[in-house]
Amino acid sequence: MAVDELARLCRTTAAVVQPQLQELKAQYENKDSSLLLMDESDGWKLTVKEQYAPFVQKIVADTELTRTTIETLAVIAWKAPVLQSNVIRIRTNKAYGHIAALEKSGFVTRERHGRSQMIKLTERFFKYFDVKTPEEVREKLKGFDAATAAAVAVAVAAEENQEQQQQQLENKSAKDENVSS
Repeated sequence: MAVDELARLCRTTAAVVQPQLQELKAQYENKDSSLLLMDESDGWKLTVKEQYAPFVQKIVADTELTRTTIETLAVIAWKAPVLQSNVIRIRTNKAYGHIAALEKSGFVTRERHGRSQMIKLTERFFKYFDVKTPEEVREKLKGFDAATAAAVAVAVAAEENQEQQQQQLENKSAKDENVSS
């Protein structure tokens, strides 16, 4: 993924994202991790170290969901219950298809919530991933050393950044109203 795209998703600048990527790359290199963050000509890539590739190929062959759908599921699991509009804001419009696939697979349900939909994890999700509560999911994702965890981290950082910007706008609006009163 290009630095500019990561910056856009995180609602910040490439100058802020680039050093963070370098730091993350160093962290992966310095710890006993199966992952490797690579700076390639067309952008950054989170990949599996060569010695772990056979294990990943077996897992991927047995997985019924695409990588991007799993990343969307990770965002949903991290934030659950979550408004569909928030997931779309984090994962882009392609997430509509991911959410539909997840609902069809029985991992999530959706119910009307205002002008959006509230997405909730299902019993099938909890059984499939061997967790009991959304809190346990978040705890497992914190320690999970995989591309999905990285996607969640980027998504959460982007949402937190957006929430901060929204708060700043609200504070500015309140100050402007006080000045005009």
